[in-house]
Amino acid sequence: MVENWIRMDEAEDVAGSIRHVIRAAQVVGDDPLAWKWVVLALHSALQGACVCHLTTTAAPVGAVTKPNAGEWLAYFENSRTNLKAKPPKTHLMGLPDLLAAVREPHSAGDRSNTAGVVISETELNRLRCFHRDIRNQFVHFEPMGWSIEVSGVPEIAKLAARIIGDILQIGWAFRHQDDAKREEMQRSLHTMALIEWPA
Repeated sequence: MVENWIRMDEAEDVAGSIRHVIRAAQVVGDDPLAWKWVVLALHSALQGACVCHLTTTAAPVGAVTKPNAGEWLAYFENSRTNLKAKPPKTHLMGLPDLLAAVREPHSAGDRSNTAGVVISETELNRLRCFHRDIRNQFVHFEPMGWSIEVSGVPEIAKLAARIIGDILQIGWAFRHQDDAKREEMQRSLHTMALIEWPA
């Protein structure tokens, strides 16, 4: 058997998720079940961008829960003198908490942004509902028939494109990508914001 590997990092995962939103959106008219992949890719792109923005040089600190950040900082300190120190498990914040965190001034991992990413309370509440009522329903699919309203997903896609674009402009999150990759992401975000969804 031939082994097959792919290599990526968190920034490339965000870019790939954005591209997958665009691809899946092209088939939802013919295949309504493709909405699941639109939702999951959209959630992945937004969550990943927030993680990239918040993570400090002491990764994963910045994007993890407060108790987990303490565990990581203790591990970093302990590992200076204890070669057998084992890193803790990583517990990333959920999307609602990540979004609340990026709104804060100096939220970027290097603390360079004097203003937070602009997300209004109304927008934050819509994204919380998107996370809880739509994304979680697709991820934690129970064995039953159900209907889910997707009419609001196009507006969520526009909102996500704007938020990720703002994170891209701040600079910290995607600092390791070259200019060509950042420009490609900006083009993809523009395309995602302007998708012509089926009526």
